[in-house]
Amino acid sequence: MADFNEEQIKKAYQYPCPSCGGRLMYSAEKQKVACGYCGFSEDYSRANDQIIENPLEEAIADAPKQIVENLGKKVFDCNSCGSKFMVESDQIKVKCGFCGSQNVNVEAFDHQYIKPAGIIPFLISRALAEEQFKKWIKKGWFHPNKLKRLAAIEDLHGIYIPFWTYDAHTESQWSGQAGYHYYVTETVRVNGEMQTRQVQKTRWESKRGTLNHFFDDVLVVASHGLKQGEVHRIFPYRLDEVVNYDPKLMLGWEGEIYKIEVDEGYEKADDIMDKRLRHLCSIELGGDTQRGLSISTEKYLKTFKHIILPVWISSYKYQNKIYHFTINGQTGKVGGKKPISPFKVAFAVLMCVLFVLSFVFLAQYLQSR
Repeated sequence: MADFNEEQIKKAYQYPCPSCGGRLMYSAEKQKVACGYCGFSEDYSRANDQIIENPLEEAIADAPKQIVENLGKKVFDCNSCGSKFMVESDQIKVKCGFCGSQNVNVEAFDHQYIKPAGIIPFLISRALAEEQFKKWIKKGWFHPNKLKRLAAIEDLHGIYIPFWTYDAHTESQWSGQAGYHYYVTETVRVNGEMQTRQVQKTRWESKRGTLNHFFDDVLVVASHGLKQGEVHRIFPYRLDEVVNYDPKLMLGWEGEIYKIEVDEGYEKADDIMDKRLRHLCSIELGGDTQRGLSISTEKYLKTFKHIILPVWISSYKYQNKIYHFTINGQTGKVGGKKPISPFKVAFAVLMCVLFVLSFVFLAQYLQSR
């Protein structure tokens, strides 16, 4: 696990520009830590030697022993004007209501058992995120045409979201029946006339086997603000580009500390693995159809990592209703919900009905000939 003491974090978040003394921020446009006053910029380290797998069972066993102070309100001292005000003790980014300066609550990091090992910095700038949204909102035939002319985005903001990744070796014993379709010709009486037709039959075959599979970096969101289904829409992240966690990459950006513990996150990962294993075992079973697929799985050598990933979060309004969406801060992939046009859906259903009726009419006509 990565170890970050308070002085390291404080130094990073108060990192002054070596050229003019101004405050540095991470720039997604330049993909560098840059000064907004004099134009100074510096690259960040691409090293990833701190990103290692940690034994999951040890972390779960040690969690009850690691008692931290209760979360709640605390007095915060502004670094710029010296004012004191109340903030949530786990709130990372703090804006002073007196002088407007942005501060970082360093003690927020002390409330968590596990420090982040890696981070993917924002590669998608605000302007590029807005452009990706405009392209996404125009896609899809079943959505209202007016939606394509939508321009207003409400409160688009980039935030670093905590994630867990899980690895596991698995061995699954599976059994079931695979059905293979075949056809026989039958003679039936229709309207007093004898006709032949092809009838589908199924031959069932019992099978069993063993499936070995390794899961690498099953990604689970550790935030209560975003659901797994919401972030899954903007997967995948290129996790091979994760670098050692560096607080400087969060300069000027919002960040969240994880709310879902490592054991709770694994429960979600375990469910994701089981669904994937069922799919893989189903492929092994084969056949045109299946029944009675039973799977017994052992998972071992389970490990985890805690990483921070970039997400753009916002919403848009259409006919007085709010729709939320997210954008992958690394790839620009957009995920969210869009309104459906009932008129287009009704038109599509009508076309399908007319097509079916036309086919039936044509079949009856040919039969009568």
